[in-house]
Amino acid sequence: MLEQINQFLAPFALVWHQKLLTVAGIKLSLGNLIMALTMLLFATRLSRMVAKAIDQKLIRPFVDDKSSQNTYQTFVFYGCLAGFVTLSLAIAGIPLTVFTVFGGALAIGVGFGSQNIVNNFISGIILLVEKPIKVGDVVELENISGSVLTIGTRSTQLKNAEGKIFVVPNSFFLEKSVLNWSYENPVVRTHINFGVAYGTDVKMVENICMDILLNSELVLQNPIPLVIFDNFSESNLDFQLLFWCNLDEVPSLTEVRSVIRFKIDERFKHHKIEMAYPQRDLNLKLSRPLNVKVLD
Repeated sequence: MLEQINQFLAPFALVWHQKLLTVAGIKLSLGNLIMALTMLLFATRLSRMVAKAIDQKLIRPFVDDKSSQNTYQTFVFYGCLAGFVTLSLAIAGIPLTVFTVFGGALAIGVGFGSQNIVNNFISGIILLVEKPIKVGDVVELENISGSVLTIGTRSTQLKNAEGKIFVVPNSFFLEKSVLNWSYENPVVRTHINFGVAYGTDVKMVENICMDILLNSELVLQNPIPLVIFDNFSESNLDFQLLFWCNLDEVPSLTEVRSVIRFKIDERFKHHKIEMAYPQRDLNLKLSRPLNVKVLD
C-alpha cells in the first residue's frame, strides 16, 4: 500500500523538485518558490494580526495620542513583515544572498518604473516621524479640505464635511503648501462678511451681532469675538465678524458660519435692518424732453 502511494506521488514529487533556475550557484525549485509565495502571503496577514494585537495590548494603554498610535502600529507592522519575510525565505530554503544578484536589476527598476512609489513611501515615513500632519488634524490643500483619517506609507486619507474620502499621495504633503488648521492648537479664527444699507443704525448692528456671538455655544468667548465696521462701500456699510472656534468641539467651520448667518438674518428681520444690495443711479442727458406715457 505504501509503495503504491509512493508511486502515485512520485510524479508530483518530481514536479515539486523540478529545478527552475540557478542563481549565484543556488538552484531554485518549483517547490521552493511555491512555499516562499505561500509564506509571504501569510506573512502579510500575520504581520497585521501581530501589529493589531500589540497596538491593543501595549500601544493604546500607554499612548494617548492617536497620531502616535498610528505611527507605532505602522512601524510594528513593517518590522513584523520584514521578520516574517526573512523567516519565510529561510523555511523555503531560499537564502538572502539570492537577492544580491537581483539588487542591480531592482535598483534600475526602482529608478525607472517606481519613482513615485518610492517617493511616496519615503514621504510617508517622514510624515510619521516628523508629524507635520496627524490623524484627526483638519487640513486644507488646493481644492481639498478635510480631517486626516489615516496616514499610510503610500497615501493619506482625508474625509471632508460631505463624508467623501480623498486618497492623497504622501509626497503631496511635502512638496505642496498645506494649511494645517490643527497643527499645534485646535483653536482657529474665522470670519463672516456682510453689508447693511446706508442709514442703518450701526451701533444696533454691533449690539445685535455681539449678542449673537456671545450667546453661541459654538463660538469661544476667549479670545472675545469682534464686530468690525470694515468700510463705507459703494452701496452698503461693510461689517466683518471675527470669532474663534475649537475645531475639536464643532462639526466644521462652514456649519458654524451658517448657524451664525441664520441668527443674523432672523434678528435683522425682527429689527427691520435692511441687508444691502447693489444700487445704481441712472442719469440721462437729453437734448430734448423725454415723452413719458403711463399705461393703465
